[in-house]
Amino acid sequence: MSLRGAPPGGATKQSPFTTYLHLLLKWNKAHNLTAITDPGEIKIKHFEDSLAPLPFLPTPCRLLDIGCGAGFPGIPLKIKRPDLEVVLLDSRRKKTAFCEAVIRKLDLEEITAVQGRAEDATVQTKLGRFDAVISRAAFSIAEFLKIARPYLKKDGVAIAMKSRRWPEEKTILGNWKLKTVFDYELSNDLGRRSLLIF
Repeated sequence: MSLRGAPPGGATKQSPFTTYLHLLLKWNKAHNLTAITDPGEIKIKHFEDSLAPLPFLPTPCRLLDIGCGAGFPGIPLKIKRPDLEVVLLDSRRKKTAFCEAVIRKLDLEEITAVQGRAEDATVQTKLGRFDAVISRAAFSIAEFLKIARPYLKKDGVAIAMKSRRWPEEKTILGNWKLKTVFDYELSNDLGRRSLLIF
């Protein structure tokens, strides 16, 4: 998956992913947003990994990223699919403040960062329902599904981004149906991941 996002025809405008990377490295010095500090690894472990769910997002799509951290996967998905309406949710103010800075810098529309706990009923009421809810390694599968349910539309999809060790969780799915498991490998042998689509 190309991360360039750069204009054609030899234009020199900086890629949004490059701008995002520079902001992340700058903020990370003071705010500890990610343990990964090597630019090459950030491009693969954060940016490339964040784009794996693209084929599984419906059209049109209102997307909620729960536990978004430094904006992964919500912001990369928005960069690659500008038609998405995205809400980034995290309980930590430093994370949502960074996401807001990226949104402003990249001049992204129809994407907002919200500070709050997904389990909070007032947050659920405020944010409403979504076509897709996603989380990237922020919760166990069981926790994620419990948290995601109030936010999903009737035919919405829940997407859990996990390591290949996810079967060890022995999750009781209840009335959830695991529709698809998509296994993939990151570039340069930097990891093996799974998408679980419910």
